[in-house]
Amino acid sequence: MLGSLVITWQYHIDAEPQMIGLHFLAMSAGYIIAARLVKRLLERVSLKTVGLWCTGLAFASLLALAFLAPPAAAQWRVATLGVTGIAAGGFITALFYANEPFFSEAPAYAANRAGALFVGGSLLATIVDGSTYFGGSIRLQTAMLSVVPAIFFFVYLFNQYELAAHPPQVIREDTLRETLKDLRSVATMLFGFLVFFQFGIEWALAGWLPLFLIRTMGINPVTALWALAMYFLALMIGRLVAQFLLPIVNHKKLLLLSVAAAMVGYLMLSLTAFTSLAFVAVIIIGAGHAPIYPLITERLDDRFSYHPGFYSGVISLAIAGAMTTPWLLGYVDSYLGMRFVMLIPAFGSVAVLLLSVLIMLEARLMGGKRGDQNEVLLA
Repeated sequence: MLGSLVITWQYHIDAEPQMIGLHFLAMSAGYIIAARLVKRLLERVSLKTVGLWCTGLAFASLLALAFLAPPAAAQWRVATLGVTGIAAGGFITALFYANEPFFSEAPAYAANRAGALFVGGSLLATIVDGSTYFGGSIRLQTAMLSVVPAIFFFVYLFNQYELAAHPPQVIREDTLRETLKDLRSVATMLFGFLVFFQFGIEWALAGWLPLFLIRTMGINPVTALWALAMYFLALMIGRLVAQFLLPIVNHKKLLLLSVAAAMVGYLMLSLTAFTSLAFVAVIIIGAGHAPIYPLITERLDDRFSYHPGFYSGVISLAIAGAMTTPWLLGYVDSYLGMRFVMLIPAFGSVAVLLLSVLIMLEARLMGGKRGDQNEVLLA
């Protein structure tokens, strides 16, 4: 939601780039801290209790942001976004435990659908801000976002899901040993780096696209927000479509095509002076990024045994990349200029390509080793 909120708060007029970046960093820090603490808390507290506290905290922090909108000092909004990050980190960690049966059955399918829904939530927040921008009240725009966690508070209050009514079961020693083995594996490290960079470059655009379009092309804020909505829509639809294409398309070719499309889109966005071409570039970038996450998550079925704490840690890495990159881009804007902001994610796409190739190579080598071991056992 931050990519649209900074426009709602009129940061495109006179806010310092470094201060804008601090908003993303605060939310990231809150998320990571909560994700670590809630994993320990869930040993004694039910999932439903954690869900209620986190949705209530999210509602309160978003409502507080409405009252802390400009002209209130930006430091108050930064601190409140940290609380919002705490609510999100605790809530998503609890969801990984609550959805353990679904992830255990088909990790790749569940992870890809969750990723698409995550982008869908971002799309919803952008549409809300874009539709109410000329409504005359900055506080109303921000307050409307608090309705979402309020709805989920009552959903979980009356929910009868049996697994959520108790603390998660104690981790068996063999499951813990299996998880630690996953954490030490080369594949896990590569996957962690990949989600860090991939989410980082995806959300670099999500955080700075409206500011970039307004400051470099002079377009009005509502048009900039609708461009951001188009990016989220292309990303969400692309991920859902990619899931059906994976069984019939060569994965290496799809990966190369995706990264090439994203880089072309970033270059087009950085160099064009026309709004129509900027919209086309945004759609190309979204479509280019979309298949990369599904390409990697499909390997989860074979490479990793599911454990909620493990997945929560991986997603924390992804969120760290998603929020840290927009923070760093504040310094890029300050020292190099806004035109360079979109070139940084283009170079990040190269890192994603290299990591993806390494993951595929590692999976093939390890698959070959397992095959050799099976042949020995059969002999």
